[in-house]
Amino acid sequence: MYQAAVPDILGRTKEDFFNKIVNMLKETSDICYNQIKDIDCLTFLTKPEASMFALVKINLPLLEDIKDDIDFCCKLAKEESMIILPGCSVGLKNWLRITFSVEPSTLEDGMARLKSFCQRHMKKQ
Repeated sequence: MYQAAVPDILGRTKEDFFNKIVNMLKETSDICYNQIKDIDCLTFLTKPEASMFALVKINLPLLEDIKDDIDFCCKLAKEESMIILPGCSVGLKNWLRITFSVEPSTLEDGMARLKSFCQRHMKKQ
């Protein structure tokens, strides 16, 4: 019933609104990609484009007390109050689905907490 209103709403929305959203997603995609590149136990296979989330592989052998993606996400939520979707929920065991459709400052804070979490759980050399 409400879906019938969508074409009218989109037609009345000014172009600068869409441009602002697209530019923010480009910026946050770059932030997410660049920050995660510096976290040894997480790997991007490709930089996210035309989306609002990234899929990131967990390198479990580098972590000393994380057994899988669910364990990673549960401990991250408990220790850093940060929620990331475990990859197994979308059919990718030991991956993470990270949403970056937030304000850049919020994402930068989240990336700092994610990095801190990973550093605490890295195997000691």
